[in-house]
Parts: sequence; structure tokens; C-alpha cells
Amino acid sequence: MAKRTCISFFSLLLFLAGSRAVAQDTVMVPLHLRAGFDISGPMLKFVNKDLVSYGLLTSVDITEAVTLNAGLRYSSFHTERHIYDFSSRGLSIVTGAEYNFLKANVSKGKYYAGIGLRYGLSLYAEEAPVIRYTNAWGEGVSSIPLSRHAGHYIEITPGFRTELFRGVTIGWNLYMRLLISAGAGKDLKPVWMPGYGPATKGMATAAEYYVSFSIPYKRKKVIIMPKTEDPEYEDEGEPVTAPPGTPSGFGGGR
Repeated sequence: MAKRTCISFFSLLLFLAGSRAVAQDTVMVPLHLRAGFDISGPMLKFVNKDLVSYGLLTSVDITEAVTLNAGLRYSSFHTERHIYDFSSRGLSIVTGAEYNFLKANVSKGKYYAGIGLRYGLSLYAEEAPVIRYTNAWGEGVSSIPLSRHAGHYIEITPGFRTELFRGVTIGWNLYMRLLISAGAGKDLKPVWMPGYGPATKGMATAAEYYVSFSIPYKRKKVIIMPKTEDPEYEDEGEPVTAPPGTPSGFGGGR
């Protein structure tokens, strides 16, 4: 009898331990610091000879799903058209956050599929040394001297990222940029605003590819299945008691 009681007791302990592991599952996720560069910028020179662009991006994981980031980009643009010559150059700065839609047990600190929101500031100089025009009095040539401006915009950035091997990740982002202000007046919108694109439009799109180096600085325990009560115990009813005056025992009386 004692042996059977001990076996039953240990079986109950194992059952409860197993139920607890299933009821509340957790996973350890590394949080990273990242610094990377845009590999698509230099390659654009082969597609668009008017544009030179170099970008850097840094980020830090705040939680398993939320990352803060900041970027710096230098752009130079020069074009010669039939009616004008135009050039601009400058630095753009972006800062914001992104959210990873992948669950912690899927992302594992290595994979990202999400969307970000950033504020962008463009500090640039522009000039149009030649502007050709035609009117009722004939043809003429004018110019706009070099001037400096500060433009503002918002970026919405869906994208993906994956770990190539330990410490190195690669990813790409699509950009939908919404112009707040070109900083040059509503009648003098730049042909190209560094960091944004053609500021003659209220919205611009682009894509960028980044290679980043990452360092884990912390590990976080994430609950991926909330704790729930065992259904077997939830269905238990209240204990049944005999009515007052009823004799005890299985027979219920003589």
C-alpha cells in the first residue's frame, strides 16, 4: 500500500510539472545593437548616373518586437535638361522605430518582417546655374544661385531582415516618403531633395538594401503562451454533501 501511494505521489508531481510547462511556455530572445550600410546606394550609379548616394543605419532592440533606429545619408544629384541644369547635395538624417510582426519563437532575434515609421530631416544646398525659357518676347537664360535649405518628411518603411551568419544580417526596406516641407518655398520645390527624392511630388517611393553587423547585448525571456488553468480542474464542481439528517454511509439508511 505504501509503495503504491509513493508511485501515485510521484506520478502526480510529474503530471503537474508537465502541465505547468505546457501551460506557460517561454523562449529566450537576444536583443541586438546593429550598424550597417546601404549597398544599393553605390549600385544606383549604374542605373541613374545623375545620383550618388551613401547611407548608414544603426538600430537597437528595445524589446523582442520594437526596435529604435537612426540613419545618416549623403546624396549628390546633378542633371542637365533641355530647359535647365540643376544640382543639389546634402545630408539627410532619419530617426524612428519599427515593429516586428513575427512572434518571438519564430523571429528568435534573427528574423524581421515588419513596418517602421521615421521622421526625416534633409539639410541640403541647391542651384540651377542655367534656366532656359521662351516667352512672347523671345528666348532667354536665367539662373538660381546656390541656396541652403532644411526639408522635412515622414517615412513609412515595410521590410524584411534575416541573419546570414552569426553577427551579420541582410535586409531590405521599401520606402513611402511623405513630404512635409522642402524648406525652399512652395514655388521653388527642388528637382531632387537629398534623402527624399523628387520634391516636386508630395510622395516618393524607393527601396534600399542593408548589410549590418550586430552584437547581442542582452537576453530577454518572452512568454509565448499565456498561463491557463488545467481544464480538468476547471470543470470540477462543488463537493456534494448529504442533506441534514441523512445517515452517513453508502446505504443511505436501513
